Amino acid sequence: MSHILTAAEMLAADQQTIAAGTPSQVLMERAAMAALTILRQKFNTTSVLFLCGAGNNGGDGLAMARFFVESGGIAQIVYMGQLDAQGAPDTEAMSAECARQFSLLAAKTAIQTEPTLDGVTAVVDAVFGIGLSRPIEGRARDIIEAVRAAALPALAVDIPSGLHADTGAVMGTVLPATHTVAIAALKWGHLLYPGAALCGEITTVDIGIDAQCSKGKLLEKDMLAQLPPRPARAHKGTFGRVLTIGGSVGMSGAAYFAAKAALRAGCGLSEIFTPADNRIIYQTQLPEALLTLYDPNNLDTSLLLAALSRADAVALGMGLSQSETAKEIVALVLKHAEVPLIVDADALNLIAEDPKLHRLCIDRCAPTVLTPHLGEMSRLCRVDIPSLAAHMVQHAKVLATQSKAILVMKDARTLITDGDIVYLNPYGNSGMATGGSGDVLAGVIAALAAQGASPIDAARLGVLAHALAGDAAHEQYGNHGLMASDIIDGLCRVLP
Repeated sequence: MSHILTAAEMLAADQQTIAAGTPSQVLMERAAMAALTILRQKFNTTSVLFLCGAGNNGGDGLAMARFFVESGGIAQIVYMGQLDAQGAPDTEAMSAECARQFSLLAAKTAIQTEPTLDGVTAVVDAVFGIGLSRPIEGRARDIIEAVRAAALPALAVDIPSGLHADTGAVMGTVLPATHTVAIAALKWGHLLYPGAALCGEITTVDIGIDAQCSKGKLLEKDMLAQLPPRPARAHKGTFGRVLTIGGSVGMSGAAYFAAKAALRAGCGLSEIFTPADNRIIYQTQLPEALLTLYDPNNLDTSLLLAALSRADAVALGMGLSQSETAKEIVALVLKHAEVPLIVDADALNLIAEDPKLHRLCIDRCAPTVLTPHLGEMSRLCRVDIPSLAAHMVQHAKVLATQSKAILVMKDARTLITDGDIVYLNPYGNSGMATGGSGDVLAGVIAALAAQGASPIDAARLGVLAHALAGDAAHEQYGNHGLMASDIIDGLCRVLP
């Protein structure tokens, strides 16, 4: 499993490795050699510009430049850290390892303070690394923007200069990378937008640092092997019953998508609790589903309670509406559902608006999975969307903890967390940004929970299966034409 580290976790892992007996110089030169190998494999290295800062990331770049020069390469090395009164690199302002590497390199070749871009075929970015905590200004900004304007292919050592390692935010300016060499482990800034669009291809290199201290995990395709087993001797009850509650009049499609996705994801029975006006629609669209029909103007609560008693998992909210009857349904489900509950769409908005419903959600004894997109998340957290997007991991963990729930925070890079471990999904595509896609996800998660997956496993494997199904649909239909029903069909191509 690939781990995702914060800058602080990476620093701690690095220091622990050094304390255990591996000198920092050895780690730095391992990183430099690994990055140089990638540079030679991926780039035209006729004439390489090395941009190096004053910290350990700069030391990586200086060591890399020395190895490149020693092997006969043509290098232009530009030091971008603090200069002394004479305009020369100030070694007193460098980290100890950067100063060591600067001295070793200066004995072999000239080191400049301004770049000359003529004839350069590739750029190595080793200016700030993961230590950047404030916007880039002054001379460093000017050089980065000049190099960026030249549109040269660039290799970033650890992370492109200008990206915040924990959030992926752009800190004033950034030098986009064609390829990024992640040292020891992935960082959140590699994977969260906008950083994810600025790192290019990413290669993680092992330099002997144990990076398993992180609470961040990357979802990977082979994790689908962890789906609940499906014994050969089975019947429809073996694989659980999903109750989908939603599909108000005029919004029947939402519950249809969830109920059909639950079947495609392997549940044995799929039941829909829906207004009576939807009967013909569902019997025509999805004859495999069972229907429990109610009058939205006169809710018979016994019908709902009976349906809840039959269910092994419940998906609530898809197309439910935000009427008074919908609010009553949500309250009854929160009070009486004794099985895993996946809360989506209208149910999330009703909970966000009504403190009593919110308290019922928190007080549930059975597992709860909340599946908000950023708009719904904003309403639940009372935090504006830009702030959420800028600090996704932090806000996801807080809401999961406060709600005593598993949180699936839907975005281009969906996060799944129980408030402690955070999983990130790197799969999926923008064609999935289409009506009904979230309803499909709710049905998939509910199906896995009904088959016996733990709530966190149902959530993370459900997100993974949904994303891979979307990628399978993308291969067939392209980006512009992809629909929610195509994602459902794609499940058949990715689930065993």
